[in-house]
Amino acid sequence: MYDFLRGTVANLDTSGRLSLEVGGVGYSLRISEQTRSRIPLDGSIVLVYVRLVVRDDDLILFGFYDPAERGAFDLLTSVQQVGPTLAMQVLSDLGVGELRCVLMARDVARLRKIKGVGPKTADRIALELADKVERIPAPLTLTDAASPKTGSAAIDEAHRALVVLGFSAKDAADALAKTVRPGLDSETLLRGALSLLR
Repeated sequence: MYDFLRGTVANLDTSGRLSLEVGGVGYSLRISEQTRSRIPLDGSIVLVYVRLVVRDDDLILFGFYDPAERGAFDLLTSVQQVGPTLAMQVLSDLGVGELRCVLMARDVARLRKIKGVGPKTADRIALELADKVERIPAPLTLTDAASPKTGSAAIDEAHRALVVLGFSAKDAADALAKTVRPGLDSETLLRGALSLLR
């Protein structure tokens, strides 16, 4: 029903609520911490992508800074026992970039560290979404806290992900050594190494 709203910020609080004025009408949106940190407060026009969730007794608008975060939200809520509120908590904690890496690596331990995500839910998210990461669009910008790491940080992150996937530390290091190129992020390194190891 709604794709996006364009307007000015009427109110933004730390609890994850954004009030956006669009043509004299105020819309209340629930947003992630990642989106909250990227909303300008200088009175400029803001474009927020939205998803309407219909409940028996309520209509709730969730807002996202870009289509990538909304795509991640849709993917998370497709998992049984993962509702919109928990999906927003995951996005607040990880951001889109880190979520993609966590899913590709099936890093259940990282998912369990998120408030509200129990062991069974973490297992279910990792199991159901690991092969669906490509459904999350690429972020419009890389300025958020979850921007892909490059250099040695990217290599370390990719190496940890490979070990979590069950490869030995030596095999992971050898595959990454053949994959490393200047400027590659951890996700690209992980893909390259996996293509050699599988």
